[in-house]
Amino acid sequence: MLQWVKRHLVSILCVLGVFAPFVGMSLIDTFYFSSVVGWILGFCCFVISYIIVTKRPDEEEETTTHTSI
Repeated sequence: MLQWVKRHLVSILCVLGVFAPFVGMSLIDTFYFSSVVGWILGFCCFVISYIIVTKRPDEEEETTTHTSI
């Protein structure tokens, strides 16, 4: 389960970032500033996913080296 989350963390954060403002807007009756908090949390999710993508090492394909004699 942890491996699955580690592989799909960026896509999970992007989905959370998209839905956070909508959840915040639906909770406006409970907390007056929930819409602003939802937008901020959505933006933070996108920034964190961008940082993860830029810091994650590229998956290097195995290259075969040919030796010349």
